[in-house]
Amino acid sequence: MQYNEAQKRAVAHGEGPMLVLAGPGSGKTAVITGRTARLVREGVPASRILVVTFTRAAAAEMKSRFLKLAGSSAGQVTFGTFHGVFYGILRNVYHINGNNILSEEEKKRLLLELLDQFCPDEERDPELPSGVAREISTVKCGRIEVEHFYSSLLPEQDFRRVYREYRKWMREKRKLDFDDIMAECYGLFRRHPEILAMWQRKFQYILVDEFQDISPIQYDVVKMLAAPENNLFIVGDDDQSIYRFRGASPEIMLNFPKDYPGAEVVQLNINYRCTREILETAGKLIQKNSRRFPKSLEAAGERGEPVRLFGFADSREEMEAAVREIRRDMEKGEPPEEAALLFRTNLGCRQAVEQLMAYQIPFVMRDRIPCIFDHWIAKQICAYLRLGAGSRRRSDFLLTANKPNRYLSREAFADPEISFEDLYRFYEDKHWMTERIEKLEADILALGHLAPFGAIQYIRKIIGYETYLREYAAERRIPPEELIRVLEELSDSARGFDSGEDWFQHMNEYREQLERHSGKNAAEQKGVALSTLHGAKGMEYDRVYILDVCEGVIPWHKAVLPEDLEEERRMFYVGMTRARKKLWLSWAESRMGKAAEPSRFLKEIFGSGPLSR
Repeated sequence: MQYNEAQKRAVAHGEGPMLVLAGPGSGKTAVITGRTARLVREGVPASRILVVTFTRAAAAEMKSRFLKLAGSSAGQVTFGTFHGVFYGILRNVYHINGNNILSEEEKKRLLLELLDQFCPDEERDPELPSGVAREISTVKCGRIEVEHFYSSLLPEQDFRRVYREYRKWMREKRKLDFDDIMAECYGLFRRHPEILAMWQRKFQYILVDEFQDISPIQYDVVKMLAAPENNLFIVGDDDQSIYRFRGASPEIMLNFPKDYPGAEVVQLNINYRCTREILETAGKLIQKNSRRFPKSLEAAGERGEPVRLFGFADSREEMEAAVREIRRDMEKGEPPEEAALLFRTNLGCRQAVEQLMAYQIPFVMRDRIPCIFDHWIAKQICAYLRLGAGSRRRSDFLLTANKPNRYLSREAFADPEISFEDLYRFYEDKHWMTERIEKLEADILALGHLAPFGAIQYIRKIIGYETYLREYAAERRIPPEELIRVLEELSDSARGFDSGEDWFQHMNEYREQLERHSGKNAAEQKGVALSTLHGAKGMEYDRVYILDVCEGVIPWHKAVLPEDLEEERRMFYVGMTRARKKLWLSWAESRMGKAAEPSRFLKEIFGSGPLSR
């Protein structure tokens, strides 16, 4: 293989620590596999080399490329993930097996039980257990005292109770989750220096991929294992550090030269992926971050078309324009799998799925997209619409009767079918309650004369459902914007449907599409990639569309502190550098019926003047 000068320096590195700054598309995998092959050729026993990364797919790819360079006789090099490698160490010492490892499904089930026990809430967001799991991971990987951690999902005391009970259950059942594997390894090495010395002798050369994603506990274990020779070869890009929510910190990489004062540093400065226009545009953005290694990337390829910036009247027009563009490219023979639509959050994918369905364009999902129509808010809105259409089922009344609170007792809804006459009789001696029932009956009658979009606005404003959501959020100390966003997504989806029946049919078709594009068969499908910016990391496409580049979305509205904004900027940079040939950036003046402004990041790239449509 032909290496450029920077790659040659990295591959030829001998003893001691080395930091390889590998920007997007700069050939980091080639450098890691090349150096590993060189070590073996020069007489280092293959069994003494450890190559560690974060995903099984990355580890498998590196092993495959290494074997092509070095031959099957060098197959004793250990390629693995952090969790896989260090689980192997624990298994060797403690003789644990797979039964001791808590699966993700088991973790979700356990957290659901604990939330039901300590924070009962029939209107719980179905994504809450996953969110709490991430926050537990942050506490453990960052070695944060739980008393000093402030959850964004639960009241402080509730989170601490869930956390402590989770840890207690794990100890009692002799279970480990993925984060525990690293913590147990750290503890093992601290308590038993003789065991540490044995593994130090085994792994005399350690190469770490995607080092910018490392957590403090992972770094501590790697440092212990690499000592005393410190043949630690790390490869990564601080500009692509986007997993702070998982405990990763760009400061670890930035401080590496301080931790290892004699470390050699080399920058892979040639990008083999992006056109010059894309690379230059992305570079203008990331240079605004203050805490980073200075870099100067060059594009290896020819100049291409300019980065395209579009402004639209509203988000629906924005999405339709992007999908039409994809359709035109397909008509020209461009394969759909070489296009990607990227969003800040998975909720942003909803419009894309609907538009791709309408144009019959195949798509695949890089992330699991929760079905918005399964959210508890959607279930309550749909129950209101069914009542307006004539339903008198008990289940529909129970979902709506006290949303907002009308103080109607569940005992009033004893029968499978409920009539308003029955409700009046139940409260016949309480005139203040009959007035509330009269108002409810009138509201339901009014809903029956409205199309879905108008009905939702009536529920929000006239019935007072939006006020109820804000009160609900305040009681539970959660950001009301998260709930209002779901309501706005539902409103947007309902536009253009003449009847609730039509909208419900659309919901079912949408669910079927999500089901079809998720699960085991998703990897085998081809089509336009739908992904969050997080999920797109490590991927590349000929044509990339990043939509919703508006204030409050990119950067996210919760990003207030300087370090939060820098992470948002890195995330946008990662998305931009997924593009090989064409990069589309767009924003809309109106999102979900509310005025929006172009992202400050666009102004950093294209100048401070007005970004007109």
